[in-house]
Amino acid sequence: MKWYIAFGVVLLLLVGCGQKTVYICADETQVDIAADCTHTEEIADTEPIQQEINESVEEVLERIVENTEGQSYILSDSEKALLAERFSPSVRAVLSTPLVKDLHAGSVYVVGLGIRNILGSYSRDFVVDIKFREAKDFSGSVLETDDELIQAWLGKNLFTTYSLQRNEEIILPIIIEIGDKLTEKGDPVVPGTYIYDVYVGYITNAESTDEYQNLIMTVQVTE
Repeated sequence: MKWYIAFGVVLLLLVGCGQKTVYICADETQVDIAADCTHTEEIADTEPIQQEINESVEEVLERIVENTEGQSYILSDSEKALLAERFSPSVRAVLSTPLVKDLHAGSVYVVGLGIRNILGSYSRDFVVDIKFREAKDFSGSVLETDDELIQAWLGKNLFTTYSLQRNEEIILPIIIEIGDKLTEKGDPVVPGTYIYDVYVGYITNAESTDEYQNLIMTVQVTE
């Protein structure tokens, strides 16, 4: 399992089940107390963020990621409330907001992705992959895009492998940051819907991953 530091910032991830709290440090170690995280020289001045989670999704994890300019990305209370409504005990994986509305070039929005292990009676390793599918204007016509540019709207998300015990759950923030170009030749972003496939899989062996849940996230861009 690999953990990355984006823009010189520690990504501290919290996984919870019941009253259990596990902290995953930037150096990939797992500890019960955030203060036990071992810091590298690059992150010596960054304190672990202690967050608590219990059986209520309403008190689920809030992860803060900062970029080099100090911009903070926080899963809002409203998104956590939406996730609590949608993340029932029988649900494998769910987005807090499958349709994100009224964004524009330069907008930043954070959606919550909840994943729960309901497979068997033992731990499973889960992976997340999000890929841009297509863009359409509001008349339904497909827009010409360079897919790498639209994929880059999710470039601040660095997903790793997540080990979850039976009925254990995790909440991941999905950061959306709207760019200003559709193509390398400079065509600007235009109003329309931009569709992403959100794939959640679980590792079955060293070389194979099976589908766990496929979701669709639609980003609506307006003037």
